[in-house]
Amino acid sequence: MVGLPQHPVEDTNAYKVWASDNLMYGPIALPTLIQWVEEGRVLPDTWVHTEASNSWTRAKEFSVLRECFREITDTVHVARFEAIRPQDLRNFPVFSAFSDNDLEEFFHFTKVQEASPEQLLIKKDAPCDAAYLIVSGEVRVRLMVGLEEVTLARIGPGEFFGELGMFTQSRRTADVVAQSETRLLRVSAQAFQLMIRQIPRLAAPLLFAMAQCMAHRIADDNKKLQREVASAFLWR
Repeated sequence: MVGLPQHPVEDTNAYKVWASDNLMYGPIALPTLIQWVEEGRVLPDTWVHTEASNSWTRAKEFSVLRECFREITDTVHVARFEAIRPQDLRNFPVFSAFSDNDLEEFFHFTKVQEASPEQLLIKKDAPCDAAYLIVSGEVRVRLMVGLEEVTLARIGPGEFFGELGMFTQSRRTADVVAQSETRLLRVSAQAFQLMIRQIPRLAAPLLFAMAQCMAHRIADDNKKLQREVASAFLWR
């Protein structure tokens, strides 16, 4: 993930955020708000409530956040085209028919993340506000049962994760941890909605591919449940 400069913060206000899932989060302090900007959870047009003035304002209207948005745009734009190229997305069948120009346009709605082995990418019970595309590497989905880790799935290049939660606007049901050096593209719910409005020719195939992915996973879970039920019946 691209490292951003640290901001001197002396603000004592409390803030609330009206997120893309139509839920309000907070109150939070300014350092947390800045962190959410850097993580892509707060975008320029996200509504932010300031407790001191009891008013709602677009995030881009806050001077300290405007600087954050500029730094993210500058640093991530440069890093994105060094780390991930249009041809790197050919692992995803949905992108095979797109031109390089189409894919570069798609990049503008994403954020690059790079993770080292065992790095926690998603924490259980966190808000579901984004979907992820694995460009290279592998992640594992896990649950911690006491001190024991239970691996639910492994997901590799050319696959999605997090899309079901993004669509259901729920909370994460498991941790996601990098299994190896991993490069991902993060698409926030707000960025996805913007892409649907601005470039539907790219958003529509991506939506269909995510729907297929979810359908296959549900089908696999149904088969697993059927095997477990059949096994329990045979051993009665």
